[in-house]
Amino acid sequence: MKNRQADAKYRVGLIGCGRKGTEHARGYRFHPLTEVVAATDTDPENLTLFCERFDVPVYADYEEMLDKERIDIAAPILPTSVNPEVVVTCATAGVKAIFCEKPMSASLEDADRMVEVCRSRGIKFAAGDAFRNLPQYWSAREMIEAGEIGEILSINLYDATSTISGAGCQGLSLMRMFAWDSDVDQVVGHVMTDPFSDDDQDMGGYVRFSNGIECLVHSKSAARRGIEVMGSRGIFASDYSSFHLWKLDNSANPRSAKLSELHEIGGLFHDLTYEPNYDSDGKGLPGNRQMASIQSIVDSLEKDIEPRCSGDNMLKVLEIAIAFRESHRRGHAPVKLPLENRSLKIIPIPARWLNKKEVYGREWYAKEMDRYAQ
Repeated sequence: MKNRQADAKYRVGLIGCGRKGTEHARGYRFHPLTEVVAATDTDPENLTLFCERFDVPVYADYEEMLDKERIDIAAPILPTSVNPEVVVTCATAGVKAIFCEKPMSASLEDADRMVEVCRSRGIKFAAGDAFRNLPQYWSAREMIEAGEIGEILSINLYDATSTISGAGCQGLSLMRMFAWDSDVDQVVGHVMTDPFSDDDQDMGGYVRFSNGIECLVHSKSAARRGIEVMGSRGIFASDYSSFHLWKLDNSANPRSAKLSELHEIGGLFHDLTYEPNYDSDGKGLPGNRQMASIQSIVDSLEKDIEPRCSGDNMLKVLEIAIAFRESHRRGHAPVKLPLENRSLKIIPIPARWLNKKEVYGREWYAKEMDRYAQ
């Protein structure tokens, strides 16, 4: 596929042309308002392959690309170790929006810096190809705001993961969303492996938001996964691919209601499949979540709103995860947020902290890259 969007409204510059960067680039190619106009990577093999597939100028130095090309949306799809510096440089270069991947940083101080440099310049900043970007969750939130399940009282997050900052930021982002993105009052946490390590690992605990909503993050695998939003007169639940809403009968008393008085309201949501999707040549296509994430950054520019999974959200998610660990280190004592020590960090696993080719080897990486065409 060659350039087919010469009149697209937003010009995208990819920084990182590897496995995930190629997936992002294909997503931008499928959106009618965006066009990939340039790309950069320090790996010459990635650059050559990207140029063949997308027929755009490529650069070995991302700052040279930012200097020579007019970029509206900068897309740094990079290892977390280098992400903060690149995001800050993109912001000072004068782009309109930045959409990076997750986790956006290891430390709170780096995340603070990334969010502030974008905020001070009016730059839309999104972080993560995230479940939070899916329209089904926003439809559910609108229904809940309209009173469909009464007042939200508590949230259960069944999201057992070995990486609370990496994979776990997905569920924590949804938890914040259904707590109305309120500030967190306090956290009580536990770490399943080593509370005195800064490495990303499995964690969970109790989160109390300043609006009174209480949340339990379950760190052990159970019979279900996903999020469960408990209202005074109903429940919304999702396993990240299906979406359900139950309501009590109008005559039911919540204090004595039986399960039989909860009825699912059908036909409200379109369920998703995460089975691999391929084009006629057998190459992978961007999935529902990827396209929803790109739509979110476009909407932020079109409507002058925050992206659905903003950098500020991911900063606050990282802070919750770190607070789980700090609580364990303090004998499971409640930890008040915001955390005063902004040097605290969670170091992602090697496959997120470093380049995946470096971690898994060229043979594995070549097979992954072959999944995508132009």
